[in-house]
Amino acid sequence: MHYLNKTATTAILLLSCALINACSTTLSPDSAKTLDDKINSQAYPFQTLYQQQGEDQPWSQLLQTDDLKPLATPTSHGSLGANVDINNQLIETGAYAHNPIDAVKRGMRLHTLGNAALDSADFPKWSRWYQEDGNTQIFRLFKGEVNTSNKRKNAARVETFIPTQRWLPQQDVVREFGARFTVLKSGGCVAPHYCSIFQAKGNNVDHWSVMLRVDSDGALWFYPREDLSKRRLIAANAIGRPFDMKVIDDGLDYEMFIDGQSVGTGQWLRTKAIGFRWGIYVGRSEVPDDIIVLVTGATMK
Repeated sequence: MHYLNKTATTAILLLSCALINACSTTLSPDSAKTLDDKINSQAYPFQTLYQQQGEDQPWSQLLQTDDLKPLATPTSHGSLGANVDINNQLIETGAYAHNPIDAVKRGMRLHTLGNAALDSADFPKWSRWYQEDGNTQIFRLFKGEVNTSNKRKNAARVETFIPTQRWLPQQDVVREFGARFTVLKSGGCVAPHYCSIFQAKGNNVDHWSVMLRVDSDGALWFYPREDLSKRRLIAANAIGRPFDMKVIDDGLDYEMFIDGQSVGTGQWLRTKAIGFRWGIYVGRSEVPDDIIVLVTGATMK
C-alpha cells in the first residue's frame, strides 16, 4: 500500500521538527526523551504514521456475526477489518527496514483470537487483527476482545511465529531475533500482564525466558523470567517512536538491545525447543482500549 501524500507529509513533518527543534511534544509532554531513555527517535503524531479506510466493528457487534463461531473452539472463517495504510517512509528505517516479511516462504503462522496456528495463506482473512504493508506487520487488538479459540479466560492476542525455527539449546550456539517496533496505541495494555510485544518462549514447561512489554501509559519494559524484580524501564513513553530491538539467546543466557544499547541480561535454562513470538499478547488482563503495534523486518538467525 502507499501512504496518502507520503512525500509531502514527510517534508512538512521534518520542516516542523527543524523549526521547533523537537517532535517530542507532538503527542504529549511525557513523550520527551529523558537521560535514561534508550530509544533514539522522538515521537511522531499518530496521524502521520497511520491512517485507515473504513471502520472496525465494535466487539459486541462482531460477536453477533458468524466470524468466530462456534465460540470456545478454533475457527477458520476469519474476520475482515478496516484497510490500514502506514507511512513506510518514516516507519521503515534502521537496520531492519529492508527485510521482507515473506510469510509464505518462511512458513509463518498467526495466533489470534479465533485460532492458534493459522497458515500464512489464510492471513488476509483475518485483517481485523493482522495486516501487512511493505515490510511491516500491523497487529491490532480492540476494546473488550477476548480469546475465543478455547475456554481460556481473557488471553487476547495477535502474534506471529515460525514453527520450523524453534530450536533446542546447543552448546556455543547463539540465536538472534531482530526487528523494528513502533507502538502506536497501548491504552489496552493494563495490569497485571500489560502487553508483551515480543516473547522468547516455547510451548512446554520451560515457557518464556524474556519479554519486551509495554504498559497502558506507553512505557517500554525489559521483563526477565527469573526475577521480575529485575525488570527494567527502557523508555517512559515509546508511543509513536520507532526503535530497533535485538535479542541474543543461547538457551541459558540472553541479552536484549534497544537501538544498539544493552537494556538487560538474564539466565533461564531451557531444556526443550524454544522460539520467538512477536505482536501483541495480553494474557490475564482485560482489554479496556485499542492496541496497535507495528513490527518491521522481523528476522531470526
